[in-house]
Amino acid sequence: MAVSPAENRAVRATPTRQRRFVGRFGAYLIELWRRVALSVSVGLTALWRMLWLSTWRPTVRQEFVRHCWQVGIKALPATVLTAFIIGFALVFQLILFSRGEFGDAARVLNLNVLVVLTLVREIAPLLVGLIVIGRSATVMITELVDLRTGGQIHMLDAQGINTFDYLVVSRVAALTVCSFALGVIFVFTTLFAGQIFTAVTGVFHRGLLEFMVKATSLLTPAEYLILPLKTFAIGLEIGVVACVTALRETAVGSDVRELVPLGYMRAVVATLIISGAITAMVVS
Repeated sequence: MAVSPAENRAVRATPTRQRRFVGRFGAYLIELWRRVALSVSVGLTALWRMLWLSTWRPTVRQEFVRHCWQVGIKALPATVLTAFIIGFALVFQLILFSRGEFGDAARVLNLNVLVVLTLVREIAPLLVGLIVIGRSATVMITELVDLRTGGQIHMLDAQGINTFDYLVVSRVAALTVCSFALGVIFVFTTLFAGQIFTAVTGVFHRGLLEFMVKATSLLTPAEYLILPLKTFAIGLEIGVVACVTALRETAVGSDVRELVPLGYMRAVVATLIISGAITAMVVS
């Protein structure tokens, strides 16, 4: 049976398209692995450099303090406001589920414990991470891109300044410390807002100190471990992602309009992955 030339070309083109697809998919996986490996190595190196006193020269300390102000103080109003909203929402849900047809389920599930555990385990670290990413990490990406494109990094090298400590370690350390501090503030502000809401609605009458003692007594040792572990890890990851995205040469080049949303999405995805992984390791 004779085969037309068009059919011959279609048969030859099919393996070619398959090879192209496999090649592009393989190149994407290799690039993804390189990016992950680079981020892990930068994070471990920055964490190691934080422990050495020789790292904290006056220039690095000044950058660290400046970024602590940028991350911790400037993000504080958004953190407190979000915590108040979450506190009101959680108490409202408790009141809703404790009445009517949900009353028996609320008593069986012990929703008070469930809400407090969810707040400490998931809500506080994730929301603080998102606030830090949107408020501070995007600003850091813009600053680092401007330094790279403007030639200031070469000037720092010429002055004998360790650019890794000055640009990376100072930012990663500030994000790590401030994320933990904001996480603790978020939890206590949420509990405080919940106490105010319950007092206003007349659900029960307890003092603030008694309410805080009751709420914290619901926590298990895993929760006292998971909050600092998650906030430290998320802050470290956000700093690493911001620095790698801004300082690494990519196909995007030096276009801030492309790098900022790219870094934002990478940081959000990494935050979700790290949060889920830590929960699985600690709780299981």
